[in-house]
Amino acid sequence: MKQNEQHAYDGSRWVLYHGTSTARLKRSLEDGRLRTSGTGDPKISLTTKRSVAEYWACHAVYGDRHDRPDEDSSEVVLVLDGEGLLELNYDLNAFNDPIWGEGECDWENEIACWDDIEPLEEVLIAIEPVAPERCRELTDNGRAAFEPAVPPIASFELSVMADTIGKLVEDEITSADADGVVGALGRIRSALRSNADGGLPSSA
Repeated sequence: MKQNEQHAYDGSRWVLYHGTSTARLKRSLEDGRLRTSGTGDPKISLTTKRSVAEYWACHAVYGDRHDRPDEDSSEVVLVLDGEGLLELNYDLNAFNDPIWGEGECDWENEIACWDDIEPLEEVLIAIEPVAPERCRELTDNGRAAFEPAVPPIASFELSVMADTIGKLVEDEITSADADGVVGALGRIRSALRSNADGGLPSSA
């Protein structure tokens, strides 16, 4: 069962998610930073969809249990202030890994951060546990249990929000203008979700 992808968080117009484990998070909190990957592409994988972060959180715990079987580890999702990351000029871009073929990873709605996020507490909004049944769904149904129902629009969201926050910081638009853009994005998501559910898109 797919969960509601939209969550309201105070203090940010645009949130991003990162799936990890409590064991890895403990090290990040001790270090005060979320580090880019030491293997593969040197990035931090963020996503606009919580379900995708849950998917990677489950994989993180599977990896922990293989590499450190004596260490306690459970699945968590970090909720990060995407607006804050843009204001602080972190290097963000939409990323579609071609490793499984062109377009095969579009469902991840990935936003890559090519910088260590430091200090982490500056943009960390919440740490949320992943329900145990979600990882059982991964075992039973694979990634299908986590794929968003709507088409991927992470690249579009990043483009819109980067432009909006940039103009807000430069005082080219007002806070009310920025809120209006965020509201319009919400209506686009609702229309896409309605279509995916077989209904009619919202006229708002």
